[in-house]
Amino acid sequence: MTDTPSHPPGSSAELRARHGERYRWLLLFSVMVGTMASIMSSTVVNVAIPGLSHQFVLGQARAQWVTSGFMVAMTVSMLTTPWILGRFGYRATYAGCMVMLLAGGTLGGFAQNFPLVLAARVMEGLAAGVVQPIPAIIIMRAFEPHEQGRASGVFGMGVVLAPAIGPSIGGLLVDWFGWRSIFFMVVP
Repeated sequence: MTDTPSHPPGSSAELRARHGERYRWLLLFSVMVGTMASIMSSTVVNVAIPGLSHQFVLGQARAQWVTSGFMVAMTVSMLTTPWILGRFGYRATYAGCMVMLLAGGTLGGFAQNFPLVLAARVMEGLAAGVVQPIPAIIIMRAFEPHEQGRASGVFGMGVVLAPAIGPSIGGLLVDWFGWRSIFFMVVP
C-alpha cells in the first residue's frame, strides 16, 4: 500500500501541513524581502547618477533615463501581473521575477556601456512591476480575514522602510565601492 499525499505537492494546504501555522508568516517574510529589494532598486540608483554620468560622459537628461526607464517599465509591467499570474502561477511568477531582478542587477553592475546599463534597469523595472502587487494577493489568500490587517501591517513596515533606506545604502555603496555596486545590492 502506498502513501499518497492528501494535498498536491507545493500547494498551500501541503505547505501548511508541513510547516504548520508559521508557514504563512514565512511566506509573508519571503515576499516582503523580495518586494523590498525591488523597491530599493528603484531609489538606490539616484545617488549613483553623477558617477554614471561621469563614466559614460552623459548629460543629466540622458543619465536620468536610468531612473525613468525603470519606472516606465515597472508601471507597464504592473498592468500585466494578473495575466502572468493566471498563466504561470504565483510561485513561478515570483521566482521568475526574482531571477530577472537579479539578472538585471548583475548585468547592470558589469555593463561597459550606457545602453546596456539602461537595458539592465529596464529589466529590473519589468521584474519589480510584476513582483509588487503579488504580496497583497498572497496576504488575502494565506491569511484569515481577522489576520489580514496584522499581516498587511508587518508587510507595510518593510515596504515603507525600503524607499527610505535605499538612498542611504546607495550612498554608502557608491562612496565605498563606486556606482556599479548599487546594481549588486539586489544580488544575494
